[in-house]
Amino acid sequence: MSQPLAPRPQHETSMQASDLPASQRPRKISTACGACKQRKTRCTGGTPCEACTTRRSACHYDASSDQRRKIANQRNVQDLASTQYDLEKHRHLLGGILATIRAGNAEANADLVRVIRSGVDLSQLAAHVRNECRSNMMIQEAFEAIEFVIDGPRELPSPGTLLSEAYPPVFHHRRQSESNSDHSMATLIGESSDKTR
Repeated sequence: MSQPLAPRPQHETSMQASDLPASQRPRKISTACGACKQRKTRCTGGTPCEACTTRRSACHYDASSDQRRKIANQRNVQDLASTQYDLEKHRHLLGGILATIRAGNAEANADLVRVIRSGVDLSQLAAHVRNECRSNMMIQEAFEAIEFVIDGPRELPSPGTLLSEAYPPVFHHRRQSESNSDHSMATLIGESSDKTR
């Protein structure tokens, strides 16, 4: 007859790994060094690891055998490639819109505005712009001449700043000079009416 085992004594000084502060908890590593794999011992993951330091043996890691890191890296590469592809499509769409506005005639620009305002999705808009670029040599040349480089600060200027740089404030000066001449006219009229009294 076998007897049940006595319960493990509880020591107040013993601590579980979860009771330790985060900085003192044993760290999970994604792969063990070659020596620890060969010895089938727990690897601490340092360079060199504690076991190799104690045994004074060479400590080497094979990055290609780290499956979790390898899968994560492959996923990152795929995500980056997908993002780059999307950015390239958006760059072509933006370039096509710019080229149509710059080199297209009034009819081409009116068509572009109509398509944009109709609320079509970006795929349909891209198809429209692509057709415009292919059918109009001037638009195609304007597209090829675009340099997709934005120099300067990261924050883009406001539309008002861009417009004031593109179109000097002649209208503003004209309005101000008109108001000044109106004021001087009113002054003259006032003076002449005072003289007639």
